[in-house]
Amino acid sequence: MSLRPDDAGPERLVVGAGISGLYAALLLARAGRRVRLLERAARPGGLAGAEVFRGLPCDLGSHRLHPAALEQPLFREVHARAPFLTRPRRGVLVLGERHVPYPPSAPSMLRALGLRAGAAMGLGFVAQRGRRAAFARWEHDRAIAGEDVGFERFVRDRVGAAAYASFYRPYAEKVWGIPPAELSQTVAKKRISTTTPLALFKELARARGGAAADLARFVYPPGGISSIIAYLEARLAEAGVRAECGAAFDVAALGAGAAPVLFAGDLADLVPDARLEHRGLYLVYLAYPRARVGAPETYYCPDPRFWFGRVSELQNYAPDLRRPGETVLCVEIPEGAWGRGRDFSAGRPLEALLDQLVRAGIAPRGVAPIEARQRFVPNVYPLYRRGWLQDWRAAMRRAAALGALPFGRQALFLHCNLDHCAAIAADAVAHVEAGQSPEAWVLNAERYLDVQVRD
Repeated sequence: MSLRPDDAGPERLVVGAGISGLYAALLLARAGRRVRLLERAARPGGLAGAEVFRGLPCDLGSHRLHPAALEQPLFREVHARAPFLTRPRRGVLVLGERHVPYPPSAPSMLRALGLRAGAAMGLGFVAQRGRRAAFARWEHDRAIAGEDVGFERFVRDRVGAAAYASFYRPYAEKVWGIPPAELSQTVAKKRISTTTPLALFKELARARGGAAADLARFVYPPGGISSIIAYLEARLAEAGVRAECGAAFDVAALGAGAAPVLFAGDLADLVPDARLEHRGLYLVYLAYPRARVGAPETYYCPDPRFWFGRVSELQNYAPDLRRPGETVLCVEIPEGAWGRGRDFSAGRPLEALLDQLVRAGIAPRGVAPIEARQRFVPNVYPLYRRGWLQDWRAAMRRAAALGALPFGRQALFLHCNLDHCAAIAADAVAHVEAGQSPEAWVLNAERYLDVQVRD
């Protein structure tokens, strides 16, 4: 039964049916608006969708919800109908062939690094008083106020050469595939700063409960992240709204409507010549003939000798996501320097990948997977080159001139969590419902660029 009244006014057009677009469409429908929802892909979901592998809805990479997500109305609503699991966090930081529990302790990190490497990093940090002061201003300083000195210089000035070479540079090169000096200093978000032992030691030394407790657990839907997409689709169907998948839209005609278009697609679709790029992610799903490979839910691998950046074991997120006698690993290989068109799921690349998983202490030696499948997901990581902010501002102004209100991860060129996507969608709907313009939205949207990614 449709919940839409006959006098719902002009139709609201929402482009993009990821979590942002779906939630915005639902909020509009609940406000009594007539809604049309377009999605160019074959099915809704975006990055919160699933790859069905061995009959299981596998996430598109490692996703989790942190306890703070339950403060957001959408996740409170889903949780009330189908309670999320509260899971202990058993992540592992892979340093060479050594494993450090994540979140780590200072002793475990020092044991993994070894005395010499640990001492070099510590001396690199404490040797200069100015470096310690700059480290304390990390989050404040990385926001561009004047000159963008670049990721490499920004980080080296704060943690020293040893920590930069061991943690930051390999991560940046693996994900983005360009020299770190070409990356913006805004890439150095708090999320990446937690991969340095010194930052971790400082955080853990002063944390008791609160943030430390939040790091030790996460919440997760029993049916996988895509079950949130299914929930939104079901509520929209009750409101008489269904996503028109495989649908194209005419950019030139956007401004012809009576109301702004809420746009949650890719910003590049609105402004094709904008100098804003993304890097994608190769996902290799491996089914092993074992009830379990290990206890950790996620392995983090900054080591440049390993192609993958993260590896997750599906059933350790939710026990229902398994088949008898089997377990699934999701191996994430950033596009980085590889480019597009690679296949890591067969032949010699698969043999090399399986050997790396064994050497990293993740996969069992002498046990071959039953099945391997690859999926490439484009536009996962925004590529923040030096000078990107000026290009972003210009692209946002041009989008607004078309009558579009960009919101959500892809349209705002963000790297953010699912609850951030939902919160921004709610803000976008409130903006349109208040009769405010796309131009007014883009003036305020810059505040979303500094959301803190929780991992």
